[in-house]
Amino acid sequence: MSGITQIIKYEGDNDTFIWKHPVEDFNTWTQLIVHESQEAIFFLNGQALDLFGPGRHTLDTQHIPLVSEILNKPAGDNTPFHCEVYFINRTEQLAIRWGTDSRIQYMEPVYHFPLQIVQFAINFE
Repeated sequence: MSGITQIIKYEGDNDTFIWKHPVEDFNTWTQLIVHESQEAIFFLNGQALDLFGPGRHTLDTQHIPLVSEILNKPAGDNTPFHCEVYFINRTEQLAIRWGTDSRIQYMEPVYHFPLQIVQFAINFE
């Protein structure tokens, strides 16, 4: 991306629990927009450094813990740094299907006989 200021925001759908933003090279002053029903986790070099709640945040190396120490090279305000932002959807979703694809084999520990266990959600629609 070009320009001094970039905007990073959620671009997934409402059924997605966790979504990784495709841009990984941010400039200083990049704007992170987190919606009311979300949180965003900032990663640098595989380490989670900060959690952002709803609102507009500026991803400046002076405002993100450890980034200024890790980069530690003053090269101007538009210096790109490689990082990742994951958005987490915090809304309750009641129509989620869950369960096992097939039966699970389990050995009962007291009487030592095999059991087949299966679990699934009941759809009340």
